[in-house]
Amino acid sequence: MNGCRMSLLPRIIPLLLLPLLALALLLAPAARAEQCALALRGLETGADLRWRGPCKEGFAHGEGVIEKHGNERKPWRYAGMVERGRPHGRGHLTSYPGNEYSGEFRDGLQEGQGVSLNLLGDRYQGEWKAGKREGKGSIVYALGGRYDGEWKNDQITGQGVAVLSGGQRVEGDAIPRGTPSLATPMSSGQSGTLHLKAEEPRTGSHILHRIVAGGRQPYGASWGQLSEEQRRTFRARYALLDENDEPPYPLGGIGGVLRSVHAVTNAHGEAFPGLLSMIVMVDSEGNAESVKAVVTPTPELSILAARVGMKEKFKPASCSGKPCSMAFPYLMEFTYLR
Repeated sequence: MNGCRMSLLPRIIPLLLLPLLALALLLAPAARAEQCALALRGLETGADLRWRGPCKEGFAHGEGVIEKHGNERKPWRYAGMVERGRPHGRGHLTSYPGNEYSGEFRDGLQEGQGVSLNLLGDRYQGEWKAGKREGKGSIVYALGGRYDGEWKNDQITGQGVAVLSGGQRVEGDAIPRGTPSLATPMSSGQSGTLHLKAEEPRTGSHILHRIVAGGRQPYGASWGQLSEEQRRTFRARYALLDENDEPPYPLGGIGGVLRSVHAVTNAHGEAFPGLLSMIVMVDSEGNAESVKAVVTPTPELSILAARVGMKEKFKPASCSGKPCSMAFPYLMEFTYLR
């Protein structure tokens, strides 16, 4: 019997150690990941970056996830291949405010084939070089219009074909150039920015809620009351709008929806900090046909904002001198006042 027990010990001990060995293998990558160096571009100094994945020669290297911590309202996350601390190979990048890219990277930047989305829902698919759209590509704009052709330094070159927001098909020099202005609410100190603050704290809270909307139009002015410069500024949001066409516009100005959204969110009693981007499709009679939330802090806010947007009345868009259907954008940011 003693001989049998002695012969079993060498077999039993390794079996007992297997769970410990498995645990060590699971913990080892995490411990190494904390010591992996990252060499990213375009992020603010001091950003708290975390790497989950393998290391090589002191750098993050291989397939894993890089994530920025410490600012939940302005997220940044990359999932994919990394080489010497930088995205290299195929990956997926999400960043504030509502930007996404899925495709190829080289030395930390988008390069090769890729697909991108921005906070309005504009979708580009095609070639990239050094982080910019360059080569052949196509883009579909959420506010109307599509372009298929050549790009250079992130800009349309005109060597292609476009369908404008009003439905006109144009080629070459007739294609509008430039990048649409998103007029995001992030620069809350800019001239023309609207701040709406709750008169009373939320139910059960001592924190005031504020909505900030970026833009340079008077918030109570109709399209007819805007100056020519103010109209040009707003038209700049539409990348492929014919110079003789007009976008839709709220009859009472853009402040009506913003104030209504602000009122219903405060009455709802929930906290919705973050960015809301929504697109309202307006028919040729100035009625809202549909509302789509592209970027939203919560699904609840999307529902509340959509209900408000569907009740708004608009000046219809004008295409070739006739009323037509077209999209209208709302961008707003919810913050706390402490």
